[in-house]
Amino acid sequence: MNKRILLYTFVFVLLSLSAVSCNDDDEEEEGTTSVATYSSSSTAITGFNLVENNNILANLDSVFFTIDLNEARIYNADSLPKGTDISRMLINVSYPSCHSVTVSINNAERMRDTTFAYSNADTVDFTGDVKIKVTALDQVTTRTYDVKVNVHTLESDSLQWDEVAYSQLPSQYGKVADQKTVKFNDDAYCLMADNGYYILAIADAPTGTWTKQEVTLPFTPSVRTFTACDDAMYILSADNGELYTSTDAVNWTSCGVTWCGVTGAYGDRLLGLINDNGTYYHDEYPRRAGYSIVQADAAFPVAGTSNLVLYENKWGTSDIAVCIGGLTANGEYVGRAWGYDGNTWSILSNNEIAGREGMSLLLYTTVATADDSWNTTAYPTFIAWGGRTATGELDNTMYVSRDMGVHWSVADQLMQLPEYIPAVYRADALVFVSTMTDNAAKAGAMPGTLSWRSMPSPEMPVWFNATAAFAMVGTRSATAGNGITHVTEWDIPYIYMFGGQDEAGNTHNTVWRGVLNRLTYKPVY
Repeated sequence: MNKRILLYTFVFVLLSLSAVSCNDDDEEEEGTTSVATYSSSSTAITGFNLVENNNILANLDSVFFTIDLNEARIYNADSLPKGTDISRMLINVSYPSCHSVTVSINNAERMRDTTFAYSNADTVDFTGDVKIKVTALDQVTTRTYDVKVNVHTLESDSLQWDEVAYSQLPSQYGKVADQKTVKFNDDAYCLMADNGYYILAIADAPTGTWTKQEVTLPFTPSVRTFTACDDAMYILSADNGELYTSTDAVNWTSCGVTWCGVTGAYGDRLLGLINDNGTYYHDEYPRRAGYSIVQADAAFPVAGTSNLVLYENKWGTSDIAVCIGGLTANGEYVGRAWGYDGNTWSILSNNEIAGREGMSLLLYTTVATADDSWNTTAYPTFIAWGGRTATGELDNTMYVSRDMGVHWSVADQLMQLPEYIPAVYRADALVFVSTMTDNAAKAGAMPGTLSWRSMPSPEMPVWFNATAAFAMVGTRSATAGNGITHVTEWDIPYIYMFGGQDEAGNTHNTVWRGVLNRLTYKPVY
């Protein structure tokens, strides 16, 4: 078992406490008691942390807490792992010279309701309502802080499908024989062969409203070749391989070239293959000045590859496009990854994945966390799953590569798809960012998802305990923040898996949605 838990994310918000200037004269009168506002230094709590206790959680004293002096709140924005025992916590509190500091606990699971003078030797039961009251030296000015130790209700660092939700493809008649979904100008375009018609559905996000229309084409489209480049969409004719282009997926114009297959998009260029009496050549459209077709390597997969995924090459002058799996010209099923740098195709990996066709490929982010500091490092990571083997079997095993396709390994158990998501091949995997709001988060649902059906969340394996998990994947805040900015909405990158085919070649009329649990939590800036 790989002891490093992977995370799928585009971004982590790291937090830290900044000092807030104080003014002893800034007070408000409430009856006969002067209650200090957030700017009063006489009652300001200036530091808060948990006392180290490896029996509860590794590096517990390193958990970062935000002190919101405006709202008189103290809390850890990055919640502790599910199952962490917070009923017997020791705390360290820093504050200026004052008359007294008291801790009150109410409605806790273990401790009775109580109030006592603060001491870092007394345990606090954070399953209840905890308040810390600071009384200034004048014994009149006071400030009471609500203190919360947040704990995840889900394992935050596993790839669980949010609400384990699925919906149907945005078809017109519900009889989809084939489909291909692409992302063009940040919108979703789903082209379907539906009950003998070709239906085009467009939405700015899969959870939004789909605009549907029947498309009349002057040729029979090879639906699975539908591909989006930066400035246009393309598709091959199923009759003779003629390439067509469009900017709206409704009106199509011939490109005047004939291909046997489409490899994928590379920026504003479409990459494809020519079959000349059994000899395969790489081609592109539109061709650059001086470009000549290049014979494909005998090991190159000429059919059944995954979608082509582009990533920014920070160490070179050109971006790299990656695909995995497929069939060679002699019919061999391969599991190698290939890369294209804008000019040349090269093998990136050996057959570390058993040969298969129709895998789904996605570029996401994983994070490794130092055991001793909770500092995290994000890695762009390829995720590949699904596909059909040479024996016709389908396999939903999820694989990951953290070195841009050179080495692949089976993803950790927490990242594997739930058993009730059927194994498919030729499914389309896309990422769309949805905006979560406070109200939606409290309701536990994303806007526009009422038509989505929820399945029971996958259970975590018995070996996954909170202490080990957080030692491996916890996150410690590390960057500056004022602790008083209130976040009302935030972005969540959801993975969507469209369609896919079963062993008999039947298209699944479903869309599955997933996201790393941690990315659904409300950040604090």
